[in-house]
Amino acid sequence: MTALLERAGAHLLACCSQPRYKTAWIVGPPLSGKTTLARQLCQLYGWRHLNYTLEPGYFDRLQGRLETYQPGDLLTDLRQWCVACDRPLLLVDEIDALLAVWSFEQRRLFAAQASRLPDLPRGIILVSNLLDVDVLAPLLPDSDLPTYLHLPGGKL
Repeated sequence: MTALLERAGAHLLACCSQPRYKTAWIVGPPLSGKTTLARQLCQLYGWRHLNYTLEPGYFDRLQGRLETYQPGDLLTDLRQWCVACDRPLLLVDEIDALLAVWSFEQRRLFAAQASRLPDLPRGIILVSNLLDVDVLAPLLPDSDLPTYLHLPGGKL
């Protein structure tokens, strides 16, 4: 597990240290170990782990306006959270509760724009099972380094 953590950490850190775009993704099906890996990476490297669904003040504040909350709204929030973060990287887990409300096209729009957020003060890693590699890869900026980590399934 340590070797996997180190390889995953080095890969994601390289993705989030790019000069222009600093967004990376952890994707895979449900129960593939995304959250476990995310928590362990944050603990090992001192990154900020934000559980979007469970942490008070994030998903719960959308009550009553979830249907009108659009991809651009989440992009604005991500930028603000990134600015407010006092750690080297911000990892946002459990965003699928919101993505599930959006149409496939809205999810694609969000992924394309989130992957190209310019001028972030630090890297950001987004965790999702609704955006698989086949959908996500064509939306990502051109790079020699794939800006995602895919967990294909099964427990870590």
